[in-house]
Amino acid sequence: MDGVDVISVNAVLIALLFLLLKDPHTQFKLIVRNGRERTSAQQSSAGDSLQEETALLSPSDDAPPPSTPSKPSAYRTQAYPPNLRERLPWVNMLLISIRFNDWLIAISSHDRTQPQPPAFQTRRQFFLQALLSSVRGLLTIDLTHAYMTTDAYFTDPNISLYSPLPFASVSGIAAMGIRSTVLGAQIWAALSQLFYLFATLPVGLNALGLLDNLWSPHTWGAYYGPASAIFTHGLRGFWGKYWHQTMRITTSAPGYALADVLGQKGREWKRYAVISLVAFGCSGVVHMGLVPAEPLWATVSPNRLRLYMGLFFWVQPVGMLGEMFEESLWTMSTGREVWERGWMYKVRLVGTGMSVLLWFMACLPLIGEVGRQLGWFKFSILPVSLWQGLRGEGWLTWPILQK
Repeated sequence: MDGVDVISVNAVLIALLFLLLKDPHTQFKLIVRNGRERTSAQQSSAGDSLQEETALLSPSDDAPPPSTPSKPSAYRTQAYPPNLRERLPWVNMLLISIRFNDWLIAISSHDRTQPQPPAFQTRRQFFLQALLSSVRGLLTIDLTHAYMTTDAYFTDPNISLYSPLPFASVSGIAAMGIRSTVLGAQIWAALSQLFYLFATLPVGLNALGLLDNLWSPHTWGAYYGPASAIFTHGLRGFWGKYWHQTMRITTSAPGYALADVLGQKGREWKRYAVISLVAFGCSGVVHMGLVPAEPLWATVSPNRLRLYMGLFFWVQPVGMLGEMFEESLWTMSTGREVWERGWMYKVRLVGTGMSVLLWFMACLPLIGEVGRQLGWFKFSILPVSLWQGLRGEGWLTWPILQK
């Protein structure tokens, strides 16, 4: 074996969750919505979920979650079914529920936020959001790639991160910041296309009556959380609320188990540290699988590139714990009320947003180094370029289509 890969490591984490850390037969319950319309209970859940502190946002108080939703008329829970006919859809839904929305899984910080309110009241709203997200994301990918083709840093591993930019005499830390911003924008835009764009097919089948509401993504929770969490909670808000949370449960479940073994309970920062370190540790190993065994253009060893990729995730808990320490110092000196609602609140929002931006400017070059060594930026991920076409350079970007 020459290295790890994403699918295998993720499969190991899922197997660890289902077979060792939890018992789906006795601990997991599917939350089924009885009504098609969004109820007041769902609206209340929506408000609560925006205020809830997740496992990667702050320490969990481990209060036992309610065994059933607050509105029995709107929801019902379904344990592991006794007969095969009901068991097959239950198991299939569990296997595709990567984020475990609308599931009770015996992890209190997750269960208390369930059921997730539907992100959209109608299919029309979903399609409009999918259109907006796709146009915004595809344009961002196109424009960022257009810049990358003019900046030799992204295609030549021998060019320094701090070298002058192609369009101005900007170098040093400023050049690093701009390149990190461009890279971050492309990553955000590319990952956002993995959700709404592909989800339009099952939603369309649902509109034709060929797919039940339970399987239609427009009835599921939002893919991304509120961006305001970044300003109110910094890195913890980015990773714990805003980001897509696709692997949150599978990567953090071992951390919960380890914290329990170590006797860390309640809202202790030590428990939060254990959970965060394990979660991002596992996430780093998963993403190391993006580096192939024999990279075509790399000038360094694959293991070094895997280390760079892992480091990006492994340093995130350090920043998050640093935020907690800084917050405790400020609240001790100014008081909690001033920190949360007083004159300092608006100043804190701006400062927190800037600190997150600076943090990622410093960390993203780790991914940037991996990307340019692997040749990620040599070719556009889009077969057609609006920017390139409007400039008279041809609409097609993939060499195989240009023949």
